[in-house]
Formats: sequence, C-alpha cells, structure tokens
Amino acid sequence: MGKSTLLSVIIICSVFIVYLCSLSTRTSYTKYWQEWKRIENNHNKNDKDGSPPEHSRSSSTMEEEMAERKRILREFCENVTIGLYNFNFSQVKEKYYKDGKAGMSYCKVPKAGSSLWTQIFMTFRAYMYHKQVENKTKTIQKIFHKSRSRLHVSSPFLSSNAPSKNDTYLNIVMARDPYSRLFSAYVDKIFLLNKLRYPRQISENNGKSPVSCGYNVTFQEFVDYVISTAENGSKINRHWSPIYLLCRPCDVRYDVVAKIESFTKDMKYILNHSDVSDYVKDVLLDILQDKTNIDGLLDTYMRQWKTHKEKCPSIKDYLIKLWKALQFQGEISFDLSFPTAEFPSLQKTTPNIMNVTKDLQQCVTKNRLTREKRRIQRREVLVNAYSTIRNSTITQIQGLFKLDFLLFRYDLSSP
Repeated sequence: MGKSTLLSVIIICSVFIVYLCSLSTRTSYTKYWQEWKRIENNHNKNDKDGSPPEHSRSSSTMEEEMAERKRILREFCENVTIGLYNFNFSQVKEKYYKDGKAGMSYCKVPKAGSSLWTQIFMTFRAYMYHKQVENKTKTIQKIFHKSRSRLHVSSPFLSSNAPSKNDTYLNIVMARDPYSRLFSAYVDKIFLLNKLRYPRQISENNGKSPVSCGYNVTFQEFVDYVISTAENGSKINRHWSPIYLLCRPCDVRYDVVAKIESFTKDMKYILNHSDVSDYVKDVLLDILQDKTNIDGLLDTYMRQWKTHKEKCPSIKDYLIKLWKALQFQGEISFDLSFPTAEFPSLQKTTPNIMNVTKDLQQCVTKNRLTREKRRIQRREVLVNAYSTIRNSTITQIQGLFKLDFLLFRYDLSSP
C-alpha cells in the first residue's frame, strides 16, 4: 500500500471516529433533552422554567418539585458525557457562602440573586450578634436597604472552597435561564457604567470610539466577546460564566436546586429546611415578598456615575441612559420618556448627587410597573434583544451554556 493510500485511509478513519463521537454526543444530548420535555409535558400549566405557578404550590408539591430538580441534575450528571464539554473550571473563580449556625451553604452565582443571598447571609449574622428583637429588626431592615456596591465588599461567610462530602450543611445552588442571565449581565455590566474595562475592550476590538456617555457596545458585540474569550481558554467573568463552572453541580452534593424564576417560594422551602429560627424566617419572607430593593439598586447606579463620571460628564445624559436600562429591566414602561420635569435637582448649575438620587428614587417608585407588567415587559425586551443575535451566535451560546440548559431544565430555544 502506497504512502498516499495509507494517508487517505488514516484520514477517512479519523473522520469516521470523530463522526461517531459526535453522533454519540448528539444521541446522549437528545435523549436527555427528550426526558426534559417529558417532564415539561407532565406539568402542562408550568412556567417556562418548568415550575408550577407560585400561588398553586403546596408544601407537598414543593417537596416533589425539589426532588424532581435533584433527580434531573443527578441523572444528567451520570449520563451526559461532560468530558466533551469544551470549557473548564480553571477559567472561573468559585465562591461559596457558609454559615454553620444557619446550617447552610450557597454557591454564589452573579446575576442570579447573589445580592439578595448576600443580604440573607448578613441577616443570619445580624441575628446572632443582636440580642434584642428591636435591634435585630432595625439591623435587618438596614441590610436590605444597602446599595449593592456596599454589599459585596467584605463577607466573613465567604469561602473559595466547595462544600465537602463530610459537611452537614444544606447545600444550595441557584439557577437562572442562561439567555436571561446573559442579557442581564449586558445591561448591568456593559450598557451602564459598571465594569468599564469590558466595554472599553469590546469597543476597541470593534474599532469604536467612546461616546458622550460611556461606550456604545451592542448586545451582539458583547456576546461575541463572551464566546471568543471562553473558547480561547481565557478567564470568564463570573457575571456571565456558566453556572456549571461556578458551582460544580456534578461534583458537589446539592440538597436544593433553587431558581431565580421562583425565588420567593424556593426561599421559603430553603428556610423551612434550615436551622434558622422562626423569627428570622418570618422577617426574611416578609421582606422577600417584593424582592427588588429599588432604592438600594438606584443608589448603586448613581454611585457608579460618581466613580466614572469622566466617561459621562453630563449627569442628565447618564440619567437618560439609566432610564433606558430600567426599562430593559422592566421597572419603567417604554411608553414613558425620561421625565425631566420630575427632576428639580437638575435645574441647578452643579446638581447635588444626593438630591438627584432622591429625585430618581421618588420618580421610579411613582412610575414603577406592577410585578406582572414587569414580567411581561422583561420578556418582550429579551425576545427583542435575541432577535438581533445571529443564528450562528445562538448556537455558540447554546454550546457554552449547554450544561446549564440541561442540568437546570431550561428551554434550549432562544427567546
């Protein structure tokens, strides 16, 4: 047999082997995706995340739902060929919260309620260190009115080590629909003045110059950056890293698979299975009925402008940008243009940042959408955002977040 013939045979065999591996992976992937669909069909009244409407869940139903989530997680981990996943744990930094008194451990997932979880763990500590009920209540209320920028500075309960097999904690992993989480990261970290080095780098990569207020980075450009960074083996920012990489769900024994889409009900279940006192449970559940602390969020956004105002000198320009971000987040209706008349503080030659923040908080509180309208508008925004993304990019998103879709039972189809 000649060298050229031998080389041809080797090439054909190699291609065939690769094809078989690909076929095996697709078969395994399809098999368990069909299993997800079977479960979804059994809950024909479910929301998109596969969870029954919150008002209809009894304790027994919650027990069944949580058991089902764990079963799906365990079965996928045992049967899906995770070794073929192209991304690795060294690309991210893991963070966990642990509290021995509460008997709880939580894997910190940015853009999936991590600020709320930080406040919850701070509440556990406040309860331990204050003996009088009045002091406890005041302290807890202050915790839930802190700006985000102050929440994540120092966490005595923070650990870089995943729970071990010998730990007796109630181990919790928090999930969120990958499409929603990715767009939320774009609005919060790229569109606004938050992680400026990222929009600066993305703008430079695309030959763009800064605009009058920050950078003009499109959602497509951001997603391209996320994908290319992950695929070349570089570090992935935690705010848009797959949860699989952040939390090792196939290596850590998680007792609870919670979801941001059903946060309040899931939190009630978690607290009822923890070592937390009834007093703390009641206080937390009362606060979490409306889990968005809008004042603390707005305070954080205004602090960001103060820190980066050299990139956006006009505070009015920033407020208009922030108003649009709040519309993306479903807080304010798209029918309402920025109401300059409701900001008397802007009439000053040099507006006072505290007065502007106060005007903003009052204006947003006054015009804030109801919970149901927020949900509808967020969905519309998400659909519109992904309509601008190329089909080839959608396929890449599905590849990067494949295990999040599978392990946490989210719909692979783009919004």
